[in-house]
Amino acid sequence: MKFLVSELIFVKEDTIINLIPKTYERYNEIFGELENYVDNLNLNIRKLRRNIKLLDKFSPEDAKNKSQEEFEKEFKELEADNKAKFTQEDEIVITDEKRKEIEDIFREVIFYYSPAFYDFPVEEFEKAEELFKNCDEEGLLIFLNRERPRELHISSEKLQFMRDDLEIEISMMFDKFPLNQLDMLEDKEAIDFNLNRLKNVYEEYQEIYGGLGEELNIKVAEKYSTP
Repeated sequence: MKFLVSELIFVKEDTIINLIPKTYERYNEIFGELENYVDNLNLNIRKLRRNIKLLDKFSPEDAKNKSQEEFEKEFKELEADNKAKFTQEDEIVITDEKRKEIEDIFREVIFYYSPAFYDFPVEEFEKAEELFKNCDEEGLLIFLNRERPRELHISSEKLQFMRDDLEIEISMMFDKFPLNQLDMLEDKEAIDFNLNRLKNVYEEYQEIYGGLGEELNIKVAEKYSTP
């Protein structure tokens, strides 16, 4: 049971490190620019709605400044997120055989050092994750050969609960993948479907944004014309 749980932990870590980045990279290559427009429009719509509401209490200038100030953090976060999406790290070139050796060492590290099994700081385990991500075989071996922490006593029942939780967590991770599967990113029908979906949402947002812009202009004009 312990081996099965440690293998599930490896699947989770391996998915996060190796599969998800490639999935999002391919997803952003196909849909990233249009999704960026959709996200920006959505945020601007929310800001416009807030601006219109603030006109009930403030002057047009103050309402505009306050809505801008309220959403400044969200726009910065969106900008940072979009930059991160399109930033590609240099891929480590390594043979399949060497990668398999490193994966086996990391599996052993998980088996002995998983915070779920042992009284071991999560921050320390994150070092092993980083070593695995960087394909640092020497560093992983040093980590593996450190004095191992005190083992916690875990019943088979608790291990089964852990296994069930991990299986649910891993399935949820895959559900959150854009298009769910990497191979679907090469499927023309799937690509067309998602492009059309994003295009339709973008066009709807454009209409909403245009309507709110007119509503704002009318309300500002009424505000200025009121004695």
